[in-house]
Amino acid sequence: MIKKAVIYTRISTNKELQNISQQINYCKDWAAKNGYKIVKVFKDERTGKTNDRKGYRRMLKYLKENPMPLIVQDTDRISRNFYDSVAFEKFIITNKIKLISLSETVDLSTPNGLLMFRIKYALNSQYVENLLEKIKVGVERAKREGKYKGRKKGALGRKNKI
Repeated sequence: MIKKAVIYTRISTNKELQNISQQINYCKDWAAKNGYKIVKVFKDERTGKTNDRKGYRRMLKYLKENPMPLIVQDTDRISRNFYDSVAFEKFIITNKIKLISLSETVDLSTPNGLLMFRIKYALNSQYVENLLEKIKVGVERAKREGKYKGRKKGALGRKNKI
């Protein structure tokens, strides 16, 4: 029996180290091998620090109207913000969405599965907080050494809305 599912992918930057097509193909390959028909793919090329992402919001709206499994390569693709992850957890439980992460076992129907998911999103959030602290220290050092003069206009392929 063919089961329907959606895929969500996200990359933080447009650097060659991250490839959104690779995530999509990995999820599609897994879905095909496991009897899932992909009906929609949602994607974002934006940081996971915030849930203010078009693809993410569209995915939530679609799943609310059409509950079905959600396939991700890793749960850190969903969010790297603790409070946004809590809201996401509530959303998928309330809407009876099965979350399928290809890099870790996530079974939100069990107490242990919920615990592991919560630990993972706490670690995802900590990763961002540590990274921001390292960046701040590096910028302060560069300013003291006269090597930092601010971000160039249009850096990161955006209009510096960070």
